[in-house]
Amino acid sequence: MIRTMWLPFRLTLSLFLLVSACAHAGQASGLSGYVHQRWLEGNDAPVPVVSIVQGRDGFIWLATGDGLYRFDGIRFERIDAETPLKNDAPSALLATRSGDIWVSFESSHRLGVYRNGTLRLMEGPPAPDRVVSMAEGDDGTIWALTANYNAQVLRLKDGTTRVFDARDGLPESNASQVLVAGDGTLWVSASEGAAWLRPGEERFHVLNAGLPTRLSRDSQGNIWASDRTGTYALPSNPGRGAVAASSPHYPTDELDVRGMPVFDRKGNLWVVTRYQGVRRYQAVNSASQLQAPAEAFTTQEGLSSDIVHVIFEDREGNLWIGTEGGLDRLREAAFVREPSLASPARFGDKLLAGHDGTVYIGQANTVFRVPAQGVPERIIENIIEPEAICESAQGSVWVVLRNEVLVWSERTPLRRLQRPDLEARHNIAYDCAFDAESGFWMSSAGGGVHVLRKGQWQKVFDADGDAATYPTTLTSTPSGGIAFQSGERLMRYEAGRMSTTPLRFGGSPPKVVTLQASEGHLYAAGAFGLTRLDDKGGVTAWAPDITPASRINGLVQTPGGDLWLTYPRMLARVSREELEQAFAKGKLEPPRFSLGRGDGLASRAHSHSQRALVMGGDGRLWIATQTGTLWLDPSSLGKSDVAPGVLIAALRDGTNVHRDPVSIQLPAATTKLEIDYAVLTFSDPQRAQVKYRLKGFDQDWVHPGQRRQAFYTNLTPGRYRFEVMAANSDGVWSPAPASLDFEIPKTFFQTGWFPLLCLAATLLVLFALHRLHLRRTSNQIRTLLEERNAERERIARELHDTLLQGVMGLVLRFQAVANTMPKETPVARKLDSALVAADAVVTEARNSVHDLRGADEGEDLLATLKRIAADTAFSPPVSVRILIEGQPRRLHPLVAEEIAKIVKEGLLNIAHHAQASEVEIAVDYASRHLAVRVRDDGVGIPEDVLEQGRKAGHFGMVGMRERAERIGGTLNIISVRGDGVELTLLLPGKLAYGERHERKVTWWKRMFGRATND
Repeated sequence: MIRTMWLPFRLTLSLFLLVSACAHAGQASGLSGYVHQRWLEGNDAPVPVVSIVQGRDGFIWLATGDGLYRFDGIRFERIDAETPLKNDAPSALLATRSGDIWVSFESSHRLGVYRNGTLRLMEGPPAPDRVVSMAEGDDGTIWALTANYNAQVLRLKDGTTRVFDARDGLPESNASQVLVAGDGTLWVSASEGAAWLRPGEERFHVLNAGLPTRLSRDSQGNIWASDRTGTYALPSNPGRGAVAASSPHYPTDELDVRGMPVFDRKGNLWVVTRYQGVRRYQAVNSASQLQAPAEAFTTQEGLSSDIVHVIFEDREGNLWIGTEGGLDRLREAAFVREPSLASPARFGDKLLAGHDGTVYIGQANTVFRVPAQGVPERIIENIIEPEAICESAQGSVWVVLRNEVLVWSERTPLRRLQRPDLEARHNIAYDCAFDAESGFWMSSAGGGVHVLRKGQWQKVFDADGDAATYPTTLTSTPSGGIAFQSGERLMRYEAGRMSTTPLRFGGSPPKVVTLQASEGHLYAAGAFGLTRLDDKGGVTAWAPDITPASRINGLVQTPGGDLWLTYPRMLARVSREELEQAFAKGKLEPPRFSLGRGDGLASRAHSHSQRALVMGGDGRLWIATQTGTLWLDPSSLGKSDVAPGVLIAALRDGTNVHRDPVSIQLPAATTKLEIDYAVLTFSDPQRAQVKYRLKGFDQDWVHPGQRRQAFYTNLTPGRYRFEVMAANSDGVWSPAPASLDFEIPKTFFQTGWFPLLCLAATLLVLFALHRLHLRRTSNQIRTLLEERNAERERIARELHDTLLQGVMGLVLRFQAVANTMPKETPVARKLDSALVAADAVVTEARNSVHDLRGADEGEDLLATLKRIAADTAFSPPVSVRILIEGQPRRLHPLVAEEIAKIVKEGLLNIAHHAQASEVEIAVDYASRHLAVRVRDDGVGIPEDVLEQGRKAGHFGMVGMRERAERIGGTLNIISVRGDGVELTLLLPGKLAYGERHERKVTWWKRMFGRATND
């Protein structure tokens, strides 16, 4: 289960912790100088958080009432045991040096270890009671402390468990903590004192018997005790027996301390309480006594709950606080809010950097002066919304109000000058500046541009009521002149002459630009990017995407050449080299270094502040935001050269979850994947840059923004490598990507055998269909032949039984008459002649009946061919050779008849046209077909006749083909000029052969025609 909060308003509460009322006497003002972020129960955060550790991989692990979770700054991922425990929440955590995460469970008293992506319960009996704290010794020994009324400590080493209790010197009281000192000594805190055990010993020694004690460890490995007398350091080398306490250093005596107090990397002491939130005590040296009162951090300052269980400092210095209501994070803020700057102006604070390094801030009703290294001082009070502020060469400060101009100087009383544009409509003052001749220039929207010289106002520019050309931002130029914006133009007044330079906005609507002179150049900035102007012209570095978020409304160049730019959501730094590259390429790339909400920039730079950024003489940057003015000391910013940790947290293939994978073989047919990865930097995870790619699928790196999952669909079988890289807020990228190798095997259907099998099956089906078609065609032809034969037999019978018998009867009667007549009479002779003719007719009729009934069953094809060859009149005579191949078989009568007629026609053609000297007739009795070939060595057939299939006016070749098709065969005629003709008649065996043997055959033999009459 993953709990994710994507939207900023759901994710964080980032703020400066301001002055708060004292909770009780001796408590100082509220916690300040930290950025606070919290995750509440209503925003899917698991609660309550009772234990926090950081794994070697960088994950923050949480033991909560909702279960075990690990957190990457954006997502809460639930981790369940391989053998789930129902309704059994974790009670304590330990991150070992080897990277294992040890977990104790509250109800079952079982211990588990998370290793290689799996949480497995340890074998063996459970702990005697609920484990509330664990620690690791220098030799890898695991110490576990149980929570019961008689303290018990478990030592787990080399697969064995040793239990220490009161018999071994432990106090007979409820215990809360176990920790290991820098020298390897084991310490246990309890409700009736503390106990310690030296390395190698088997018996504890008790400290402060009868006094509830909490223990903590500082960065040097020293042990501190917190009890009713306060928090103090224990001797580094306690003797055997009671140990005398040193003088208290931190006044924690009135607090109901809960959990282990924490010393941060700067030595500040953080104490969590049962109902009073968190207290911070600033670091003190060993010679000090009681220090200043604690700073409180409670629900009034945004803490998720005043019931606090644990506080933990991670490797980046972030402080994590686990409470009853959620999870909180504190990080030192880069931006500082001065308590006195509490009344921001409605249209943005007006900022001015004086010549002597003093910074002037105009707020809603007060103008402040901030000397170098100083704090804000009030110089002008009880005013209403300053509209512009600038400084003369003599150091006087001029403040433009709604109806007047105030002139402040330390040496002279406050002066008031009436504005010259009071009669103008829309006379909101935008800016002011001084030229080299000490002329005071002021721009107002509808009032135009005025200059004050020697006490006289003069109008220099008038927009004539055209709002599109109202003058706005105004500044002095490097040459001592004045430049101001008028719509899409930059107006420059120098040496008594006005000139115009077009302003380019990259196709976006004209907006108010920020003008700033620096190092001999004049800069114009806006949503379009940054333009640098000089006497030779201008060059622009365009924003990659012109949007409201790309607007620049403040810029400062440091003595070192770095350029600081204010954007709505961040303050960015551009080095001199990056700046020159941007102007050379014409593109203002996203900044490599920037500061934002996670650094304490709690609100946007104010859009109505013409110069939202100035730099004081001490190097501090002052920025006007929607909620007031903050300052930043760039020299205190330590650039982090450490790239964030990147880990591939899980791979999900739809049914299985593989945590912390390195190399996986997925199930075949996997097409969809979700890969979860973590960018393990907690200082400002929202500003971490991420890119990933799947080699073999993605063409280039994918930049997902704040998303921490990669989704893939339609993956084909093969080997893949997923790579992910990240960069911290300083732009430092991972030296090498985190990678995951996985393979998707082919299913049988995706192997090379499957298409071959499909091809074979297709061919087999086609072959079977072909055979089936042949079988059906053969049956149809055979049926037609049978029907023709039956019809011929019927006709033969009718002829024989009617016509032939009738004729024979008449002949007999005529013969009887002839026998009664004298032989020599003319009539008798004519009658005898008629009877002879009648006998010939009867004979011819018998022959026709015989032909209709088919050839004599005793006559085979060979005899028929011999007869046809003998009857063919070759002139001159030609040798005819007949060849028989295979075992002769009886043919269907009609087939035999058609074959005889085709051969007869072929021989007649040879006799009439071929001029052949030799003819060969070959009959091939194959099991599956019958082939009859007639060859000659004559002159061949002309090509045009062969192409047309017949000779004009002749139908012999056409008739032969028609006879062949009628019996289901094919007739091929091949002719080679000068080398004779070959005529081939090919018939399927099932049509040609007349035998019919009924026998059972299998379906596949029928399908493929294997049931033959051999």
